[in-house]
Amino acid sequence: MKKKKPTYHIVSHSHWDREWYFPFDRFRAMLVEMIEDLIVLFEKNREFRSYTLDGQMAAVMDYLEIRPERAEKIKALVRRKKLFIGPWYILNDEFLSGGEAHIRNLQLGFRLGNCLGGVMKLGYIPDQFSHIAQMPQMLLGFELDTAMFYRGFGGEKGQESSEYWWISPDGSRVLLHHMPKDGYSAGYFATHDPDIIVQKFDRLRKELDARATTSHRLFFNGGDHHWPDDTVTQAVRVLRKHCDGVVLHSNFPDFITAVKKDLGRNPQLPVLAGETRFGFRHAYAVQGGVFSSRMYLKQMNAECQGILERLLEPLNVLAMLKGARSKTPQIEQAWKYVIQNQDHDAICGTSTDEVHREMIVRYEKAKQIGAFVSHECFATLLPYDEHAKEDDRFLFVFNPTSFPRSETVDAIVDFYLQDVVVGLNPEVNVSPKRTLATGFRLMDEKGNEISFSTLRRTEDFGITYSKHDYPSQTLVDRHFIVLAANDIPPFGWKGCRIVRNETPGALPSGVISGKDYLENPFLRIEIHDMGSIHLKDKRTGLEYGPLNVFEDTGDVGDEYNYSYPERDEAFRSTQFKPAVTLKEQSPLRGTIAVHYSMMLPVSAATDERSRSSAKTAVHVTTAISLSRDSERVDFTTTIHNSVRDHRLRVTLFTGIDSIVSYAETPFAVVKREHTEYDVTQFRFEHPALVAPMQRFVTLSDGKKGMTLLAKGLPEYELSIREKGKLSLTLLRCVGKLSGRNLLTRPGGAAGWWTETPEAQCPGAHTFEYSVVPHSGNLESVWPAILREADRFTSPPVTINRKNDQKVLKYSFLSMEPADVQVTAVKEAEDGNGIIVRICNPVGQRRNAALRLHQPVLKANRCLLNEKNMERLKVRGKNAIPLSLRPFEVLTVRVKLASNKTKPRG
Repeated sequence: MKKKKPTYHIVSHSHWDREWYFPFDRFRAMLVEMIEDLIVLFEKNREFRSYTLDGQMAAVMDYLEIRPERAEKIKALVRRKKLFIGPWYILNDEFLSGGEAHIRNLQLGFRLGNCLGGVMKLGYIPDQFSHIAQMPQMLLGFELDTAMFYRGFGGEKGQESSEYWWISPDGSRVLLHHMPKDGYSAGYFATHDPDIIVQKFDRLRKELDARATTSHRLFFNGGDHHWPDDTVTQAVRVLRKHCDGVVLHSNFPDFITAVKKDLGRNPQLPVLAGETRFGFRHAYAVQGGVFSSRMYLKQMNAECQGILERLLEPLNVLAMLKGARSKTPQIEQAWKYVIQNQDHDAICGTSTDEVHREMIVRYEKAKQIGAFVSHECFATLLPYDEHAKEDDRFLFVFNPTSFPRSETVDAIVDFYLQDVVVGLNPEVNVSPKRTLATGFRLMDEKGNEISFSTLRRTEDFGITYSKHDYPSQTLVDRHFIVLAANDIPPFGWKGCRIVRNETPGALPSGVISGKDYLENPFLRIEIHDMGSIHLKDKRTGLEYGPLNVFEDTGDVGDEYNYSYPERDEAFRSTQFKPAVTLKEQSPLRGTIAVHYSMMLPVSAATDERSRSSAKTAVHVTTAISLSRDSERVDFTTTIHNSVRDHRLRVTLFTGIDSIVSYAETPFAVVKREHTEYDVTQFRFEHPALVAPMQRFVTLSDGKKGMTLLAKGLPEYELSIREKGKLSLTLLRCVGKLSGRNLLTRPGGAAGWWTETPEAQCPGAHTFEYSVVPHSGNLESVWPAILREADRFTSPPVTINRKNDQKVLKYSFLSMEPADVQVTAVKEAEDGNGIIVRICNPVGQRRNAALRLHQPVLKANRCLLNEKNMERLKVRGKNAIPLSLRPFEVLTVRVKLASNKTKPRG
């Protein structure tokens, strides 16, 4: 058969970072001008066939916010296939965004794009620094069977071609086109000179021809914030004369269609399995320090995702079933703020200080929406009396997870003392202050007493909000308590009555505590000399430690890459004498505080080849807590950072002899074998020793195991040289967006030199993490690990009421077995029913049952885009049997017999 001539598809596009080395509005002002010039170019040059606007709808919507009158023009260009938009709302970082955030990102992108003529049906992820294992499954869930990416892969043996089957851990498979080593910006001509056009084309053609698996090659005509190349049609004419092949001004969908046609029905292609985090050798750079740059952003991101997924969306469903108006529009606005912050240059912490200040405002806006929506939903579920302003009469504990929980919960109880007059009201006579409560009891729905302990008590201000009057402010006698909240039902609540002036009963024995130890029925913690923590699992006899050792080293890198100085100097907290204090002592919980004043170099030396000889104190305080029924140890560490150019990590010496870790990533726990490399073989960027996680990382040697949980702390390292040493990054402090001559990135700069003093993260920072000891038989302990991750990162929520309440216990749904994760309970996108998403994140098949606590009219298995697939059986009116293959993400649409909500317009 005669060999086909090659066809070169030249695709015009722009990669438009929403914010990066300029803040958002400066880039948007540029964007408006660029799109205006693009429209003129379409009108003036009929040969300019099409343009791709970066695979993200945010650029389109940002433009239309300034030029709303252009919406019909944009729609016409899209329908004529002149302009390609979507499918994403924004090009997010895949590892730092949660699984549900990915889905909301695509849902929002499709919805906005469909209103403007339809989205590009391609999983286009051109500039993300690395890629998660479950991306193929997510793309197929939106009926996208092809992906296109650049970074995190390539240059190794077996990675030479341009097409692959990319396979998720569950077996989902998409066709992948892998970009050339210069990415999406190699083919921008911007010249009328034929010789330069030919020279640029020939340089790239050699690589494209060598990598091609079909007769079709993709030539990217664009770059970061590039205006459309108005010389490209002339270049096409020049190249048609020069090239022994077909040259087209094309687009991504046409290229993919041509490749598929050439490949045939079931092509034999190399396989790419799971996540991609390498590509260091040949400049497919992953910038391995982005998981710890500006850690405060990662923490806020995790907090806001948790509020949206575990609180607002489920509460909205429960309130709607009680007849409340849907709060989905407000929730979607909060999601939009969070997803905007998940742009890869934003959440990675690799932009200017102005950009990241604006991110904080967006996170705060999302939290403000969350405060209102949760208040309104709880007001429907647990009726709120805006005229009640005296004593708290009821205390409720809401469980945001799909399994029942019994644990120690912090709460506040207020007793009324006196009205507070607001404003100039001299004629108002305030009643005398009431006497303090002599005591109180908590009684459950059956009249049984609930154990609690008062941590502290103070006079403070209370407030009752009203929709029909000004808020009422009062002086209150405020009790901060910790209570034993037992058998809190899943996705529901349990309440208790507050009985004033009653002496509470004696607390049963639970936690035994002293100045240097804590012990409950499962675990014993001892504080050894110099403050290190040693842990014994009383069930197995296994011991762990020293734990919670702080290690500080130099960092002369930048926002993209950690880089050590040539002559580094390391400091450990065990070099400094700590102050140890017993902070909390009750049968329900004990807390010990360990405080260090670590004398650390104030900065890097001027030449950045070593650390400064001048030192100052950095104050580090950790509160170590153990609750009565807990099988984990919780740590809350506050660091007052007063130094620069350093990396501060907490280190756990686990005693587990393994170089394998299991890290939670979006919708999958991935197995990683850690190794070190001969860095002389890497002339662009050294392989990063750190790795990303979502909520936890697990170690095991077959006999002994341990899981480290963390809230918004996504970077860890498992040491190769010191077996069992696990480090969690707390702070990585640098002062520039992109440096030069980094030891760990010898290939050059990752961006422009820009001073970023706020990336030094000065001031106070608080970090929460936890340690769970367990056996090394992971198949048997995964259920417990997954439940503990939910318990730690999704704590119960308390609600106080001053008026009478009738429903003291309620549950909406539950999942059996409890280790099958429910990741979403939300109103359907079309308003027609309730969406419940279930994830099996480990490599074991699971038979499960989703149980609704009211009759189910109909249930359907759906794609991730909520398109109905097959009908599901309902057993006994309210139970839906499910079978999940390993690593499967399953979406169920449920219509309840009592669900009277109508589809949203």
